[in-house]
Amino acid sequence: MDFSAVSSALKTIGELTQEVTSLWGVDEQVEGLASELRWMQSFLKVADARKVDNELIRTSVVEIRELAYDAEDVIETFSLKVASKRKGGFSNCIKRSSCFLKEGCLLHRIKSEIEKITVRIKELTRQLKTYDVSKFGVDGEGPSSSTERRVSRRSYPHVMDDNIVGLGKDIKQLVPVLLDEQSECRVVSICGMGGLGKTTLAKKIYHESQVVGHFKHLAWANVSQNCQERKVWEDILSDLNILTEADKMMKVEKLAEKLSSFLEKNKCLVILDDIWNPVDWDSLKPVFSARETKSKILLTSRNKEIISHADKNGFLYQLQCLNDEQSWELFQKIAIPPTNSP
Repeated sequence: MDFSAVSSALKTIGELTQEVTSLWGVDEQVEGLASELRWMQSFLKVADARKVDNELIRTSVVEIRELAYDAEDVIETFSLKVASKRKGGFSNCIKRSSCFLKEGCLLHRIKSEIEKITVRIKELTRQLKTYDVSKFGVDGEGPSSSTERRVSRRSYPHVMDDNIVGLGKDIKQLVPVLLDEQSECRVVSICGMGGLGKTTLAKKIYHESQVVGHFKHLAWANVSQNCQERKVWEDILSDLNILTEADKMMKVEKLAEKLSSFLEKNKCLVILDDIWNPVDWDSLKPVFSARETKSKILLTSRNKEIISHADKNGFLYQLQCLNDEQSWELFQKIAIPPTNSP
């Protein structure tokens, strides 16, 4: 692996993360971009220090470098143009005021460009996170046996089943609800009996480009039958890139407070997969109780009792069984896999 490419990318990202904090008018977009770049910077430092040689990492280093350069070009271009418009004193006041409209158009364009780059970075980050803890740990610590066991139990949203049938309509109905910032709905629930594809649907939504572009952060936690509150909080904080070694020593109440505060201030989508009983949801719910927030919660459960009191303004989606045509299509995919023969 060519680690000079990593060093080059680190230098570019390091300069960029300092530059973006000084820009005027693009605070929200730049903050999201900087957050993703900081994670990549940390990832590359660990990869460089441990001389990790992996095909995915080698390919990703090239992508990271290109993304960093693209972001740098966009921001430098914007900085130079705005700076040139703001030079001069009182004598240039009239000329400068006549440029406000043009500057507004430029501002809109730069926001759009930054958002596009951020979406690309988020998608790459999501792929790399499968190597975050289980392979070499972005936090700088080697994976302990307990960490490895915890990672192996997690249901990663990055891993998609190829045999997916009949979820297009469901996605089209759910995504707009999650993206609607005017609604008071903060909790969206997918309900249905076991085996219907609730988790698969949640994964598909997690990967939807509209969802990735809308939320600054996405997190996934598998609750399951044996709900462990600490594990849920740590999994979410880890996905949000804000879990520290000190946090792992905190009381569970402090972890919950940290997460609640972050969700209130940032636009996040948290997916709680496979909640089994109302008691578990009641123990988790207070963290997601803030009303003045743009964060949303997507939960899946087979228990209607949980769904019924998840949130008074919540949205319930009942997942239906496949029809005969869809069932036959799924059967063919599983029983008669496609061949590569001509």
